[in-house]
Amino acid sequence: MKKFRFLPALIGVIVFPVCAQGTISAQQIEVMDKLLAVYAVAAKIEVKEEKGRGNVSDKPFTVEEGRRFYLVRRTWQSSDFTCSGCHTEDPKKEGKHIKTRLPLKPLAPSANPERFINANIVEANFTSHCMDLHERDCTAFEKGNLITYLKSVK
Repeated sequence: MKKFRFLPALIGVIVFPVCAQGTISAQQIEVMDKLLAVYAVAAKIEVKEEKGRGNVSDKPFTVEEGRRFYLVRRTWQSSDFTCSGCHTEDPKKEGKHIKTRLPLKPLAPSANPERFINANIVEANFTSHCMDLHERDCTAFEKGNLITYLKSVK
């Protein structure tokens, strides 16, 4: 009988990680929702101060705009750069750093439980990567759209 008790416990250990793949943790959702709320307010301020890209104050963040931002190529210093250049076109897959070729864990929170667990780290990464890719900080509207897109990736 003890063998049968051990077997369900072992199956639970094996099955749980497979079931967890593709889901976003409550902590990740909380951090992303907080960031989206902050970016929604900031996007309205950017438009009033004419720092935004077009009249976006009444537009909601969308998956389509976030995906477009993730995939768009920018050329500077005679090279093409894009978020998907390092993170792959499928943010659920492992990428490679464009210069060092070191592996990068998936960007999508559904595939990487370490993503979007700390708002300060997310903002620091946005600042760093936006400067690398766009030679400027991304707008709140761009950040909100990207998070909306990544949150939708299952």
